[in-house]
Amino acid sequence: MANDRSPAQLHELLRTETPFTAERCSYQPRLCPALAVESSSTRPLPGFDLEVLKVAKEHLPFVSQNTLLQIVPDGDRPQDLHPRRVGIVLSGGPAPGGHNVIAGVFEALRKLHPDSKLIGFLGGPSGIMMKRYTEVTLPMVKEHLNSSGFHMLGTGREKIDTPEKMASCRETCQVLSLSGLVVVGGDDSNTNAAFLAENLRHVGVQVIGIPKTIDGDLQVPGLLPIPFGFHSACLAYATEIANLNADCKSDLKYWHFNRLMGRSASHIVMEVSFQTHPNVVLIGEEIEEKEFTIHNVVRLIADVVVERARQGKNYGTILIPEGILEFIHEINALIIKISYIIAAYNREAAPEESFHKLSFEDQVQLIDNSDIWRDYDSRVFLGLPAILQRGLLLPRDSHGNFQYAQVNTDRILLEMVATYLRKQRAKGIYKGVFRTQNHYFGYEGRGTFPTRFDCDYAYNLGFAAVSLLASGATGYMAAIRNLHQPVSAWQPVGIPLAALMHLEERQGRLQLVIQKQRVDLDSPAFKILAQERARWAAGDCYRFPGPIQFHGAGADNKPITLQLNSYER
Repeated sequence: MANDRSPAQLHELLRTETPFTAERCSYQPRLCPALAVESSSTRPLPGFDLEVLKVAKEHLPFVSQNTLLQIVPDGDRPQDLHPRRVGIVLSGGPAPGGHNVIAGVFEALRKLHPDSKLIGFLGGPSGIMMKRYTEVTLPMVKEHLNSSGFHMLGTGREKIDTPEKMASCRETCQVLSLSGLVVVGGDDSNTNAAFLAENLRHVGVQVIGIPKTIDGDLQVPGLLPIPFGFHSACLAYATEIANLNADCKSDLKYWHFNRLMGRSASHIVMEVSFQTHPNVVLIGEEIEEKEFTIHNVVRLIADVVVERARQGKNYGTILIPEGILEFIHEINALIIKISYIIAAYNREAAPEESFHKLSFEDQVQLIDNSDIWRDYDSRVFLGLPAILQRGLLLPRDSHGNFQYAQVNTDRILLEMVATYLRKQRAKGIYKGVFRTQNHYFGYEGRGTFPTRFDCDYAYNLGFAAVSLLASGATGYMAAIRNLHQPVSAWQPVGIPLAALMHLEERQGRLQLVIQKQRVDLDSPAFKILAQERARWAAGDCYRFPGPIQFHGAGADNKPITLQLNSYER
């Protein structure tokens, strides 16, 4: 008999909104005391020595004078007499919690004056230059509160790096009568924010940055322990890795090679390792410190495989940072030279004769004939498996950078380990069975629902940005100290963007950019990881954090690395 359903029942089953998303939207993020009051103000925060490079002072003479600020309750400051018009732009890849930054800025502005307006730029920084925007409204905020993604406004990676682009931003801000602009993004986006602050102050526009990146590499010791989005992404990955751990313990036959996002730092791998306790954990910064070759890395993995096989355990999980090749000196040296050769060739060649229109054999020949290519480079290159050789020759991005995410290092290491184990078997050293699966975990972490920690964190960052604007600040990044403690102990601060700048080679020339922070090998978290890895390698110590929780057990969890690094050193 057919199951009769009314149109209303069918609509309920097929509607876009689920009970889960509706419940999440109803959660009201918590504010720390300094931001929950009727008004707040800023004052200098002593105890930190933030030095500004001479070249930063030359390029950012005004914002280079900024000093570190803390945001404190201020019961004496009256409500704004005039409404404010503030812009906000989401920049770079999505990160869980971005919509809560918008909500925090929106609600903080309305608290300053009920008629204040928030203008959202569409599609990232290009939205500022192309005058693509919309007014953020209360229904929009309510609909997207505590949700995943950046889809309220969209995002993009446009760099504001020419006088013409800066002039377009200035014109847009003047046309819209903005008094402030909030830039949500990572190191490149906050670099944009610093230069925008310097160049827009003459037209009365203040600029505040917000720290966002799931990679976790936008940090300032003692002031900004992690950016928002990191915790949520790591738990999303950890859920999947834990599922593979369960698979390992069930069918007892697969080695799972797992590549995780994080090009220039291994923060994600370290956090996920604490969440799941895999059998092998590769930390790029440690590999670089120990000057490992790729063959050293292969032997490190293979040794664990051999030892577990002796115990009858022909299975396990391995975590690999996405940018591991950048940390292997011999490989990174090849990448730099090949990128230079490709760029030089393409400058002279017609579009239809560009480097990547050549056959693989011709590409190798062209590189081998280059003046900067040495015999040693050829020996290293020819000693690599074909899959890695081809990976090193992949097209560069629009800025000429090597695209690490496009190289399947999980598959490359898997095949190299398999080759090494065959040699060990021939010697009678390895007697196990090596069956494998490889996985890449990337974009699903960027688009996951935010944890309650990230919901609260991002919301507080939005309020902190408005507090800095209300105090007349520009050229700062909003941040929250003491994140390892309850929300009631969080301390909002303003970090001078100019003090975070360093010189980095981009497209063959040095540029001022905000410095990425790598894993600190002297940190408590890494030292504890180094102690635990031998136990995880030998045993089945797998940990199962479960999916992201919003209520009940696990709802108030924080990043494990954050908590470990809060210990006294």
